[in-house]
Amino acid sequence: MQAFSGIRVLDITRVLAGPYASYQLALLGAEVIKIEPVKKGESTRWRSEGDAKLGDIGMSPSFLTQGANKKSLTLNLDTKEGQEIFLKLAATADVIVENLRTGSMAARNIGYEQVCKVKPDIIYCSMTGYGQTGPKSRYPAYDSVIQAAAGFMSITGTPDSGPLKSGPPVVDYAMGMSGAYAISAALFQRSRDSTGQHIDISMQDSCMALMSSILTAYMNTGNPPGLRGNEAPSRSPASTTFKTADGLLAIAINEQHQFINLLKAIGLAEMLLDERFKDAASRRNHTQILRDAIQEALLRDSASHWEPIINEAGVPAAKVLSIPEVMKTEQVVSREFFGKFSREECGLDRDIQLPKAAFQFRTNGPALRTPPPRIGADAQDILENLGYLSDDIEGFRKSGVI
Repeated sequence: MQAFSGIRVLDITRVLAGPYASYQLALLGAEVIKIEPVKKGESTRWRSEGDAKLGDIGMSPSFLTQGANKKSLTLNLDTKEGQEIFLKLAATADVIVENLRTGSMAARNIGYEQVCKVKPDIIYCSMTGYGQTGPKSRYPAYDSVIQAAAGFMSITGTPDSGPLKSGPPVVDYAMGMSGAYAISAALFQRSRDSTGQHIDISMQDSCMALMSSILTAYMNTGNPPGLRGNEAPSRSPASTTFKTADGLLAIAINEQHQFINLLKAIGLAEMLLDERFKDAASRRNHTQILRDAIQEALLRDSASHWEPIINEAGVPAAKVLSIPEVMKTEQVVSREFFGKFSREECGLDRDIQLPKAAFQFRTNGPALRTPPPRIGADAQDILENLGYLSDDIEGFRKSGVI
C-alpha cells in the first residue's frame, strides 16, 4: 500500500505549481479529482509547446507533466448547483488544493470556512502569488513575475546581461513541492489529533525559500549579493564554468583539500607551492591569475575527459549538457525518473514519457498508474458515487453545471 492510499484530494488548480503539488500526492497513491472549468477544461491543456498537435487536443506537455494518476470532473463553480456539488464532494475528501486568487473560493461559498461546516477536519491548501495576507494578497502572479518580485532575478545573470530569470519555472515547482510537503505534514498532524488545517502558501515565500542562505547573509550583514552569473556563493576563484577543448565544464570548490586535489588532477601541482594560492583568502586576491592557469590546463582536453578525472579526485565537476544530452546519460536512464504510457493506454498518437517524483522508496514508492485524463472523463462515476442519478447528471450537463 502506498503512503497516501485512501486519501481523497480535490484539485482546483491550474498552470504548474498547484497541479504539481497534487501530482506528488497522486504519485504516492492519493485519489486526486481534478475539478476543471466546464467544456474548455484547464487552460494549460491548450498550450502549444514544441508540438501543437498535443495542445490542439487539450493534452499539452504542461498538462501531461502533472496530469497522470488523476480523475477529471468539470464543474461550474459560479453556479449554485456547482457549489452544492462541490461541497457534497468536499464532505468526502481529505484534502482540497486551490490556487485561485485570494478570496475567490470564499466568494463562491466554497472557501475554507464554508468547507469546514461539512468537513471539519479538512486539509485546505490555498496556493497564491503573494499569500492570503499583505497588500499584494489579491495580485495575480506567474513564475517570471515572482522571480522579479522576490529578488531572484537580481542575482541571476552578469553585469553585461543584467538581471535574468532562470530558464525553467523553478518557483512553480518549488511551490508545488512545498505544497505537497505542507499537506503531508498536515495529514500527519491530523492522524495524531484529528484536526484540520488551512495552509497558506505563496509563490513569493517559496521563491525566497530557494534563496534562504543568500537572504540570511544579507539580513545579518547588510551586504546585497549582486549579480552572480556562474560564480559560486563562496566566491571561490576555482568555482565557476571553464572552457575545455569541446565544451564547458562547471567546477565547484568549497574546501582546501578540494582545491589541492583539483590542481593535482589537472597537472598544476606546482602552483600549490605559490604563496598566492596557499589559502582561500589569498586566492581571492589573485582570482584572475588562478583562473587563467586552470583555463589553460582544461583547454588541453575535452570536458568528457576531465569530468571523471576531477570527480574521482573528490572535486564536484560536470560538463554543461543540453537537455537532449542529459536525457541520454546513463545516470538519468538508470534512475528511471520517467515512466511511460503506450499510445493505446493514453489514447494519443504516440507513447508518452512523464516525470515521477524526485525521490524513491525501497517499497511502494512514487508510481504512475493511470494516464492524464481527458476533460471531464470521470464526471459520471464521481457524481454517481455521490448519489446523483443518471437523470440528475444529464440535467447538469444540459444546464452547463458540469
